[in-house]
Amino acid sequence: MTQPHQQEMDFGVFATAAANHARRRNAPPQPDRDGLFDAEGVTIIAGHRQCAVEVESDLFADIQFKETKVRVTAIAPGRWDAVAALAACTRAHGNRVYEVDYATAKPTNPGGLDEIRIARVVGADGVRPYLSKKGRYFEAAYGVWAPVERPLETEQGFRETFRVSAGKPTWVFRKLFDGFAPDGRRHRFAGDPTVRRSLRALEDAGLVRLELGPRGGMATAKVRWTERAFLAPVLSAEDEAAMGMLA
Repeated sequence: MTQPHQQEMDFGVFATAAANHARRRNAPPQPDRDGLFDAEGVTIIAGHRQCAVEVESDLFADIQFKETKVRVTAIAPGRWDAVAALAACTRAHGNRVYEVDYATAKPTNPGGLDEIRIARVVGADGVRPYLSKKGRYFEAAYGVWAPVERPLETEQGFRETFRVSAGKPTWVFRKLFDGFAPDGRRHRFAGDPTVRRSLRALEDAGLVRLELGPRGGMATAKVRWTERAFLAPVLSAEDEAAMGMLA
């Protein structure tokens, strides 16, 4: 049986007169205070990727695409993790899930963002966040270059340019962080298919908010990180003592 949310998120419909209705129909689910989703939220996440959901109990749900069914275990009764739901749908499609290799990953947490949490969501949706071997783009003290050709070593300042090593972010994953325009009003790489796919997964997981462009497109979308995308603030010794007294 077709689920009510079992349709692709068609961002083009947001430019029509029925924009508000389309947004309600395709709106991302809202996690609880722990970042978990109920059965309806899991159904919406899976439905955006043409997967059906059959909730067996408060502890188990089956996510299915065509004839392939993958079981997801709840974190708490009636509450599921977005990463598990995304990974189950990706596997049901027959695609690879990229889990974070904590031994080799080199997160820098730019701007205080929780890079590993973001990487887990992106990887669960089938986008590789970190390199497993040397990358095809180059970096140096002066910046990063796309995988087109190596900068001329005769140019001053480029003599120490080298290929990015394993454990560093892939080119697409890097663009999620440094793709914001100087005015902060749009994401410069949201029109790229893989970046767009990652942003949609992050929106479904509650880590970003997307405000589509004037014609309903992703290429001019505004992207905002939510509070859940950032690392928890580090408390000072005085703050920890105060929290202990309140407890």
